[in-house]
Amino acid sequence: MSFDQKILVIRFSSIGDIILATSPLKTIRKTFPDAQINFLTLDNFAPLLEFHPDIDRLIPFSKNMSGLDLWGIADYIRKQKYSTIFDLHNSLRSNIITFRTTSPVLQLKKPRWKRFMLFQFHQNEFAEYFSTLKMYHEHLGDIWKVGDTIPGTSLIVTDHEKAKATELVNINDFITIIPGAAWGQKQWSAKKYIEFIQTVEKPVVLLGAKKDKICFKIAEKVPSVLNLAGKTSLRQAMAVLSNSFHVVGSDTGLTHAAEALGISVTMILGPTSPETGAGVHLDKSTNLETELWCRPCSQNGKLPCYQKTQVCMDSISVPDVIETMPMG
Repeated sequence: MSFDQKILVIRFSSIGDIILATSPLKTIRKTFPDAQINFLTLDNFAPLLEFHPDIDRLIPFSKNMSGLDLWGIADYIRKQKYSTIFDLHNSLRSNIITFRTTSPVLQLKKPRWKRFMLFQFHQNEFAEYFSTLKMYHEHLGDIWKVGDTIPGTSLIVTDHEKAKATELVNINDFITIIPGAAWGQKQWSAKKYIEFIQTVEKPVVLLGAKKDKICFKIAEKVPSVLNLAGKTSLRQAMAVLSNSFHVVGSDTGLTHAAEALGISVTMILGPTSPETGAGVHLDKSTNLETELWCRPCSQNGKLPCYQKTQVCMDSISVPDVIETMPMG
């Protein structure tokens, strides 16, 4: 196949942010259907984007790359003579990589000042309907205008991968729970997850990393759950999600992945909010949150709560979650 131009999209991390970047990626593909679109990302996250129809070539690289190696990547990007580079990360690393290019670079502008005012003074200067998907689109240049459609996110799982996931789980009509998160403040309590599992009538699968101790706490108290924490690759986890009836979990990458695969999600939000990049996008999904003056309190939820109990998470009850479940 011959291409009329070459385009580079940059988003290095993390899982959730890369998934959200598939929305503007779809807009780029729609605008330039005959272009060769390359996507530059970190190698440990590259499997997310395998088989994606809007990407012609994945360019993975290691986050442990030396400064000299990074400079070499910059030289490689310069020699590719891309017609346009969409930098959807705007980090020191992406600035180094695009520094030497003569290609036009359209760069994401992060709302750092607005977030500072929100976190430090609880003054919300964000637009009422702010979303990360819209923010990405606002920095695509002339190919998108306010009022244009914003497509949803998308990931691809093959039929073979789904079939292998069916063999792995061997359960029908199951709920997947993703209780872990990079920061403990974003996790609903193990006690409430246990109560939830004992209340719902459907079988439950736990997904997460080996370091997600909450998965093992839950499985210890409820032996009937299938705990796959630390037992799946990223692609296998995606396939399990694609076979799920519904997904419940924290503001973390795999819950975003579920939505990108068309699965409804109940996302339990505490210290983060849509202004920080959290939140669901499908109409059939639900943001479950308590409106408090102190939230959101940080970009990624890593700051410890100043209160003795974390009200934003503790105030969300099991019946609250049950009410968000789809019928069937």
